[in-house]
Amino acid sequence: MAGFVVLDSRMTESIDEGMFLSIGGVEQWVTLRGRNIHNPVLFIVGGTGVALSRMALFFAPWEQDFTVAQWDQPGSGATAAKNPDDREIPMTLDRISRDGIEVVETITHRLRARKVILVAMSGGTIVGVTIAQRRPDLLWAYVGTGQIVNWSRQERLSYAMVLEQARQRNDESAAAELEAIGTPPYPDPATDAVRSKYAVALTDAERRVFADLDPSVMAAARTPPHQAHYVPEGLARVDQRAQSMATYEKLRSEIAGWDARSVGLVFRIPMFFFQGDQDAYTVTSEVQRYVAEIHAPKKMLVLMNGGGHSSMFMREEFLLLLNTHVRHLAE
Repeated sequence: MAGFVVLDSRMTESIDEGMFLSIGGVEQWVTLRGRNIHNPVLFIVGGTGVALSRMALFFAPWEQDFTVAQWDQPGSGATAAKNPDDREIPMTLDRISRDGIEVVETITHRLRARKVILVAMSGGTIVGVTIAQRRPDLLWAYVGTGQIVNWSRQERLSYAMVLEQARQRNDESAAAELEAIGTPPYPDPATDAVRSKYAVALTDAERRVFADLDPSVMAAARTPPHQAHYVPEGLARVDQRAQSMATYEKLRSEIAGWDARSVGLVFRIPMFFFQGDQDAYTVTSEVQRYVAEIHAPKKMLVLMNGGGHSSMFMREEFLLLLNTHVRHLAE
């Protein structure tokens, strides 16, 4: 933690920092961005092998109300680029969860914050739910989107859903491709990718968000501005898709056998689920069943109209949900 000092109250109210921290014995990239350091801290845990820190400007509207903390997990983004030979410590869900807890401990110390709001997406929801169970003392609340509940069941439902959608829109090519792989489980990641291609496709509502973006925002994600603090200097950019697939392959057997119920159904913090009503990847009907089963001081499922697996990228609507239902818990 050398060079990672607690904020001086005399410093500016805003924060824009990126740094490598020694987490679990590995240098891992963390960014902190916000207009006011006294705002609640929003800790984002992305999908398996996916680093969202390079998309800092996309999430800039959230920085008015939250200090947004991004973490490039082991096997993703700048952390993967910094540690290309990270083989000494096995890549497991437990390792990533333990590292996530250490990151939260570090950033709360850094920001003099009591706790964080944890927002988890897709594969990150496995890590997020695990942290919520193990260290509720670190969290104001948990927010899951694209929630994995029971992977094998959601995978089967997903296959049936995307095949039916292909047939309804008379997409013979997609239907034939899906029929060729048959019902899951599948023998390898390459076959997984066939279903995923259709299941994670952006919905019309999600596409509109990106279509309406200022082109400079996505250009900055592809090529960050000179001296942007949210990307490390001197490191080659990681191929996000290839890196995500490589990390997923290492965790695949664990993910395939994961069931959120095995972590426990009783939580000591508020549990929120902002789920796309059209999520064809982590199918929402399973999330509805899970939310009905869990016990928490407060629990809430909000179906985002028109949202799919990437509902978190419907950033204005997602921010409104955070501000309406979650932010006050940290005040």
